[in-house]
Amino acid sequence: MKSHPATTTKILIILTILPVTFIIFSITSHLYSQGPQVFFTLDGSLEGIVLNFIQSSREFIYISALHVDHPEIIDALRELRAQGVDVRVITEKPVFGIPSKVDAEKGLHHVKFAVNEHGVIFGSANFSVSGLRNSLNDILIFNQSYSERFKTFFLNIWNHGKITEVQGFTVSPLDNVENHVLRVLQSARKRVWVCMYALTDQEVMATLKFKESQGLDVRVITDRWFKRSPIYKFGFSKLKIISFRLMHHKFILTEDTLLTGSTNYTESGFHRNVEMLYTSKNPWLLKKYEKIFEILWSGY
Repeated sequence: MKSHPATTTKILIILTILPVTFIIFSITSHLYSQGPQVFFTLDGSLEGIVLNFIQSSREFIYISALHVDHPEIIDALRELRAQGVDVRVITEKPVFGIPSKVDAEKGLHHVKFAVNEHGVIFGSANFSVSGLRNSLNDILIFNQSYSERFKTFFLNIWNHGKITEVQGFTVSPLDNVENHVLRVLQSARKRVWVCMYALTDQEVMATLKFKESQGLDVRVITDRWFKRSPIYKFGFSKLKIISFRLMHHKFILTEDTLLTGSTNYTESGFHRNVEMLYTSKNPWLLKKYEKIFEILWSGY
């Protein structure tokens, strides 16, 4: 991967300590040794999986997200800190009781992950009750071979206010994420299935419409807010709007490629926010996302 000049972010510091109870968790080894594993709120709450991961930390736990406000997660982080674990959070709002830094840039700190010595949780879900229980979200769990690269990324922001590359991932605003997405879409030959909370990027929209005109199976699932979007009138012949639950997924499937992560396909998502996108051609992983898409499409 080519090297990039670092991008600077301004950060404010908030630090507090409040101890609470700690629940000891014994790691289920298969989650972290076979990776990546994937979990969806459509199949049930993600709260237990995330809490188990966090409570397994013995050396460090670093969390990055737009929102980190789930009461049980906050309690677990405070107790881990009281026991000597290195606990840190980078977010958009203060997290009282643990060391946290608030990203003060105009773009949102939107990348969502937790990293400890055992591996990485990554995906579309914020560390909140809504993100892990109520909204439609997905998380991937990567094994410990991914820990160092995410730890380094986190600490470069924490210590230096710099956005740096992450091997195997596409990072906004460092990498040209929009071009990466467009290349994947342009290479599609059979289908493009979009499951996206926010879809307003004009280049992506034009490419999807072109693929639709070529006869590809182009389907779009999005959230109810899309009806208020200026591009809603251009529409798609195959469009499904989820109205009774927040549709917060951010993934695209072609016949052989998955794109997923924290990135909404918007101008800010591609160019201003701190975001991360994962690209995979793993057939097993594609099938997992295909199943969720088909459930949502067929009448959820």
